Amino acid sequence: MADANAYLGYYFMLTGVVIKGKGLGKKMKYPTANIHIEEAYKIVPKQGVYIVKTYIEESIFYGMMNIGTNPTVNGNKQSIEVHFFDFNKDIYGSKIQIDILERIRDEEKFKSIEALQKQLDDDKKEALNYITKHHV
Repeated sequence: MADANAYLGYYFMLTGVVIKGKGLGKKMKYPTANIHIEEAYKIVPKQGVYIVKTYIEESIFYGMMNIGTNPTVNGNKQSIEVHFFDFNKDIYGSKIQIDILERIRDEEKFKSIEALQKQLDDDKKEALNYITKHHV
């Protein structure tokens, strides 16, 4: 992502409408905003976990985004889900722009929900360290 952002001169972004998902993230203490990309031609980065930021109601929020099929819970359809840090607002139906700051890792299937939660905790630490270090 760093190379793509450098060539573009700005962060690669995805714009979409927040839709309801299955609610699995909320059960694992990582509620997500599921993003529906309206344009069929939009290039979406490869499956994996990313550090992101967005503007909602004129405030900046950071988070981590998963692009993938959620293989740990036997998902089979690609989704784009964002967990925003320190955020607790109902934004269903809102159109938001997600700036992709950095890629953390590939999506993977974990042996258990607990193992996935542990990885999400690690991903969050890595994202917060990146945000602090780069002052984005």
